[in-house]
Amino acid sequence: MNKTSLALAAAGLLATTGVSAQSVEIFGLLDSGYLRVNSDGNGSVSKANTDGNLSSRLGFRGTEDLGGGLKAGFWLEAGLNPTDGSAGTTSTTNQPGGSAGSGGLVFGRRSTVSLSNQLGELRLGRDYTPGFWNLSVFSPFGTNGIGSTGFLFYPVPSAARITHVRASNSVGYFLPKLGGFYGQAMMAFGNNPSTAGAKSDDGNVTGLRLGYEQGPFNIAVATTRTQNVAIGNYKQNNLGASYDFGPVKAMALWGENVTATTKTSTKLIGAHVPVGAGQIRVAYSTLSAKGVANDANHLALGYVHNLSKRTAVYGHYARISNKNNGTAFDLGQGVTRAGGSSTGYEFGIRHTF
Repeated sequence: MNKTSLALAAAGLLATTGVSAQSVEIFGLLDSGYLRVNSDGNGSVSKANTDGNLSSRLGFRGTEDLGGGLKAGFWLEAGLNPTDGSAGTTSTTNQPGGSAGSGGLVFGRRSTVSLSNQLGELRLGRDYTPGFWNLSVFSPFGTNGIGSTGFLFYPVPSAARITHVRASNSVGYFLPKLGGFYGQAMMAFGNNPSTAGAKSDDGNVTGLRLGYEQGPFNIAVATTRTQNVAIGNYKQNNLGASYDFGPVKAMALWGENVTATTKTSTKLIGAHVPVGAGQIRVAYSTLSAKGVANDANHLALGYVHNLSKRTAVYGHYARISNKNNGTAFDLGQGVTRAGGSSTGYEFGIRHTF
């Protein structure tokens, strides 16, 4: 991502053993546009919207060279809504109900401190769970806009959507690139006392992701497990792959979400097609549900045109169709007619700094 670097190492930082250099960057992204969605039985909605192409954010990050190949780092990243200037939210305990909070700027996207060397990176704080990465990397639209994988790949019921993207209070380890292999392991805590009884482990998270990338080929498998008494332990498993042929980058993704009583399994095929200064995006997903909701499919088409390295304009079209007389899935405007569909389009501007 393009960024503005504020070099704060002019004089350096004095350490007990000498002088160590620290670099700090301010970075961000603003994505704002227009969205219209029509859902069967429930009319339509038109509104100013954000995050149609990428997530708006403001962040601060930096590293300090400690010598001997060891580096310390920090990363603070907050979500933003440029349409009204509001900030994002976070979860303090990885559990539903009462744990989300906001008020001014909240670094709910990422808040970590780390140590790294040739053996990898140890990272502490709030970060992406291992089970999330594949939904972004192996989808033409990532998890943004009306083409987002989130509509069918995120868990049902919504009560499980606490750690499907990020976890707080985490300890994570990232492998260094080893002949194309990469990986992440995470353990996070719900911070409950032992007196909570059966709920003392609520919000505890464990996860693992392993992948291999070499040249145009990339593949990764991931799993994340979150403990919760009320909804049952939530498990997120997925497998994704992509291959860049040059004229087209093909992608495939499989995902599964399981709670005590529910299970959804989703498959996606999609592609990026470079066209001049732009990129055509297409994705088609199908979902099979057990114990909750209904089957559904999701078609998305889009185009992103780069005006510069920092600025792009985009337009997307998408349609979600519910099956089996269901109404569970939509593009943000609820479907109320049995077996109905939700259709939408959006366009906007994205700028990074």
